[in-house]
Amino acid sequence: MEERAEALTEPVGSVEWERAVGRLRRQARMEAADLRPTRWPALDVLMGRALQERLQLPDLAGPWLPLSRAERTRLSLSGRWPACLSGCERGTAERAFTLDEDLVLKLRTAAWRVSEPVLKELEEKNLIGPSRDLSEAAREERERLAEKLYPSSRIAREAVEDHWPIPQGEDADDSAPAGHR
Repeated sequence: MEERAEALTEPVGSVEWERAVGRLRRQARMEAADLRPTRWPALDVLMGRALQERLQLPDLAGPWLPLSRAERTRLSLSGRWPACLSGCERGTAERAFTLDEDLVLKLRTAAWRVSEPVLKELEEKNLIGPSRDLSEAAREERERLAEKLYPSSRIAREAVEDHWPIPQGEDADDSAPAGHR
């Protein structure tokens, strides 16, 4: 785009030059749109692939018992996961992805099954609920246990950090997502 703009014969800053640059930008967007379906998968596809890879690692691969109706209901309620201090939260931004339902269920099942013993311990020690009702020692114990939880969001962050594709032919330092540099 810059090379094409430099080749323009219109005086820089003129109305004609601005129009010509606008045409070049539209042309560049159309060229990119033509390439995108065959060369650049959508972010949803990349996220799905990264999650699939992460879910195949031994700590999350299962096999897991399917979620019961009660567990699915419990997972659908907000506030069911205590705060997770996972150590993998490096300024990530929330994104919405359209993912295959089976992949989402597999993700949620793995997250629940891996976290189940920790959640049970949190409940047995009555460490779920408002923190204002907890002693300092109880808060520390809850934080210690919360670090062991594996909610879906943590698995997704790890998938992005460790399994996001690096385009072929690019230097890893230039193309690695945040957290890989």
